[in-house]
Amino acid sequence: MNTKIYSYTYEEAGQIAEKEGLKFIPTLCSMCGPVPGSCGIYAFTKNGKFVKAAGMKEAPVNNGSLCPKGHAAPQWVYSSDRLKIPLRRTGKKGEGKFEKISWDDAVSVIAEKLSLQKKESGPESLAILAPAFRSYNAYMSRFLTAHGSPNYAHSGICAMQRAFAFLYTVADWPQADIENSDLIIYWGRQPVFSSPAMAAPKMLTAAKSRGARIISIKPSVEPDAGMADLWLPVRPGTDAALALAMLNIVAKENLIDTNFVEEWCYGYDKLQEHVKQYPPEWAEKITGIPAKKIIETARLYATTGKACIDLGNGVEHAPSASDTIRSVAILMAITGHLDRPGTNLFGGVSYVPGSRPMPKDITLRERYSKELIDKLVAPEFPKVFQPFLEGISSSYYKIFESVLTGKPYPIRSVISPGTQPSVSNRGSKNVIKALEKLDFYVVIDVMRTADMNYADVVLPVATPYETDHPFEARDGWIFIRNKVIDRMGDYKSIYEFFLDLGVAMGYGNDFWDGDINKAMDDQLQPFNLTVDELRKHPNGIVYPSLPRTYEKYEMVFNRPSPRLAGGKLLPRGKVAIYNTTFEQAGYRPLPEWTEPPESISGNPDLTKKYPLILSDYHTSRNFTASWQRNVPALRKIQPHPVLHIHPDTAKERGINNTDWIIVESPHGNMKVKAELFPGIRPDTVMILHGWWQGCREKNIDDYPLLDGGANVNNMYSTDTEKACDPLITAMSSQTLVQVRKA
Repeated sequence: MNTKIYSYTYEEAGQIAEKEGLKFIPTLCSMCGPVPGSCGIYAFTKNGKFVKAAGMKEAPVNNGSLCPKGHAAPQWVYSSDRLKIPLRRTGKKGEGKFEKISWDDAVSVIAEKLSLQKKESGPESLAILAPAFRSYNAYMSRFLTAHGSPNYAHSGICAMQRAFAFLYTVADWPQADIENSDLIIYWGRQPVFSSPAMAAPKMLTAAKSRGARIISIKPSVEPDAGMADLWLPVRPGTDAALALAMLNIVAKENLIDTNFVEEWCYGYDKLQEHVKQYPPEWAEKITGIPAKKIIETARLYATTGKACIDLGNGVEHAPSASDTIRSVAILMAITGHLDRPGTNLFGGVSYVPGSRPMPKDITLRERYSKELIDKLVAPEFPKVFQPFLEGISSSYYKIFESVLTGKPYPIRSVISPGTQPSVSNRGSKNVIKALEKLDFYVVIDVMRTADMNYADVVLPVATPYETDHPFEARDGWIFIRNKVIDRMGDYKSIYEFFLDLGVAMGYGNDFWDGDINKAMDDQLQPFNLTVDELRKHPNGIVYPSLPRTYEKYEMVFNRPSPRLAGGKLLPRGKVAIYNTTFEQAGYRPLPEWTEPPESISGNPDLTKKYPLILSDYHTSRNFTASWQRNVPALRKIQPHPVLHIHPDTAKERGINNTDWIIVESPHGNMKVKAELFPGIRPDTVMILHGWWQGCREKNIDDYPLLDGGANVNNMYSTDTEKACDPLITAMSSQTLVQVRKA
């Protein structure tokens, strides 16, 4: 693959195409998935083949930037792992024996099975696994509601957990105003690799250049920590202890915005007394961060007028996840760092009315009912708080528990679109057992997947480069995908699949009679646009937002709750420091500390056999989640799964750099390569999640999904009493391990 980096305007792309004898098509990158806010690209073709991608300078999302994944798109599209013909299982589950069938036959098989199970066991016997947020999630949710099932299985490990705790504390998910801040805390956040090639890296470097102070809170050094003035290498899973100790200092030393607390906060007096039990000296023993650093960080944040916290996905993977997020939200509020320039600004989950149009919600929320919520097999959030932002939802992992235990009833069919449960979520051994027992399993993907061999039907779908839909809208930019190449087999897009299935099930009226253009025209109503009209804009349409206003406390703190029961997110119209809504539902009104299922401070006896903490990285510079390891250009950057281990820790075990090593936990083991990494806590080891896939072009075989492979989700506890946050079902990604040379 040509490694030259390309970035063009529409005119420049046309000139290059003419010069090189190519065609160019403005469209959206898909290498982070078809997501709202995808980067704009120019795709170049020759004789009908996709040959290269260039960043689109006009796209406000990426302004011409494109990461390695975007440039590797042609290799991904033409991978030998591509699925091109629908398959039906002929052998035993797990054998991988299939016969080829047509698209129409596959849809019919699925429709007949779901119809039969609906009659026998009720519509709730179907669950659909939600991938990381994609623009087709709305179609999945719509299908479930039309069918009568509430079991939209959200991961419980990303985004909605932060959103829930923030909204029920400050009525918004306030975003860091990094561009105007004098002090930025990146907490459990990876701003450089964790999203498409957007503004976060540019804002980080610009902040550093103008002299803003940067604090990084995470177990190992990543790009932001390398640029930080202060690095707090917190032990994985102990962020709540750190946040509570910072609240202790702020309250003890009265480092608060007194006027804001008196006017806009409820329960500060109770918090003052509550956090006395969490001094920095206590937190030092749990987090591994010296008390003096905790005190310094709390004082710096509280006394810097323009200070913000960019809170990332890393804090969501612990049984104390909601306590961490609530504590941080309270910290923002009582120090006066909410919705003021350079702090954390409102607008993270809801735009100011009239600022810009948003697509129509097509998830059929008007049909939600108490009866539907009561059918949830495993509520992601407590039933009293359903629905939330993405609708009614079950817990992804607990879907598989219901298959194994039959409690409260067994899920009989699972549809898995663009997600791989055996490597994407905790408890890989239990997931495989459940897939073996499950009545009916459908895999929908563009590539061979980790758990495809357990499927009854495998349905290939088009890459987004092979479709002319959907449109995507983010931050005032709306853009429709344009088809780059023709499809290479008997398949349609994942959007068309749900339309076809809806029609086959007899739900045609709810699925625009199978017409994808009608579906998009319906969603485009708020823009007063049709699909055909949108296509006339080669670089999309940018809608200017209203000038930003600040201190919108009266409006935000009185927002309605999305739950069916109604009411306000904050019943008193004030920050819920002491949360009476949670208290009434039987949950703790103030954030508290909960040990991870296995930890140094909580399980000292276990450390005799397993002395190190293991956790995983959620993102990398060149792979997205548990896919793309089959792309040669990306695999060249990182050919093997590696465990970051401190040189001193490795030396004690006779381990050298690049040695193959065995990592053992109470739940499983992995065989990976050692990467001696001085920028990590000596008591901690970390690995990128999602390893299973081989790369045929580089003669690399698949790794085992369970013991002996490199699948970190095989290593963690699945004790839902200890490993899950009781309020938001976030699952722990920490355990204790021993490491030895293979």
